[in-house]
Amino acid sequence: MTKRSLALIEVRNPARVNSAYAARSARMGHVTVGQGSLAWEESEEVRELRTLADSVRDELGDAARAGADGMRLLVGVGSVVDELSVIEPRATQSVWNMLPRASFDPEDPGYDLTESSISRGIDTQLVTRASTLGVNPLLGAIYPNARIGPVFLQAIIVDEALVVVEGLDTVDGFATAWLTSRSDFVVPVLEIWRRTLAMSRPLLGPGEDPPLTRRQVSVACLLALGEKDQTIARRLGLSGRTVEREVRAILEALGARGRTEAAMLMRGRGINGRLRDRRL
Repeated sequence: MTKRSLALIEVRNPARVNSAYAARSARMGHVTVGQGSLAWEESEEVRELRTLADSVRDELGDAARAGADGMRLLVGVGSVVDELSVIEPRATQSVWNMLPRASFDPEDPGYDLTESSISRGIDTQLVTRASTLGVNPLLGAIYPNARIGPVFLQAIIVDEALVVVEGLDTVDGFATAWLTSRSDFVVPVLEIWRRTLAMSRPLLGPGEDPPLTRRQVSVACLLALGEKDQTIARRLGLSGRTVEREVRAILEALGARGRTEAAMLMRGRGINGRLRDRRL
């Protein structure tokens, strides 16, 4: 770990953070409106978190360009997904995910990976930004324990020993990520996680149920892909009548007038849905 990252980590002890929602909101900052403009006033703690995330990202790039050992470059979303499909099932304790923008993808294998990890007793957590609700109205149904907070670094931490951290896009526009177990990167990424988690809040309120059941999420994914009721019933092993009932429940939850509008809303392209307009 460089002296720069170490100095940033030592600025404040995150264990002292008050967990009360009001205190978190005060530290994160607030929105002010003046003379027709909208400005976000960041607290000192949030600015420190942003600076630390930028520092770690820069140092990862510098180390990679210098040919440092113990780092593996993943190029393309497919390569990242393939690697996670191998790593996550091997987790024995925890899988923590910081994702600035968790868009809805009906073909994302991450949903099944997360479900599998939870069933194995793995501590699985996701923190994303509030703006994600505009592009993924089903977030609370897919990740009921998701949290909303200031996320400045896209990374996945497995068993507090391995990290997959976003990299810069290639010149051709392909996403990249770095996979490493080097302590000089794992330690600062863990610190970013702990600070982000401390400043986050649950997506769902106390006693609040997810907007859809797990089965309805499965139906919604196929609905978003344009599948007909008969195909959905066959693929999920359900009766046609059950699928019809679940589709109606999905349309009602989204506030959609039809299947096409529901698919658009689920992908964050609608403007009239109930879940899209939800404010947390």
